Amino acid sequence: MSIPAKLTTLMLSSPAPVAARRVVLSACALLALTAGCSRVPQLEDRLPADLRQQPYPRLLPLDTALAQQPLPEEESAELSDTLDARAARLRRRAEELRRRQP
Repeated sequence: MSIPAKLTTLMLSSPAPVAARRVVLSACALLALTAGCSRVPQLEDRLPADLRQQPYPRLLPLDTALAQQPLPEEESAELSDTLDARAARLRRRAEELRRRQP
């Protein structure tokens, strides 16, 4: 067994990895909280003064805010019909062009 494998086996069998994971997770959580509470002046200064005084926009329910979309089956059937009609027109046009040429 190689030295790294022995160390891995030793670390996994002892309670040290659990404690180390807790320390790392705690440090990551603390870092995330610190970053979340910081001010970003570059972003705050981009907002014009007249907009800073405006109230937040009124929230709308999603049902009224989003446009109603057709069902995929209906949309695909409509697209298929459109493409079939276009293909038929192109075939007719090609046939007319073939007839005109000697």
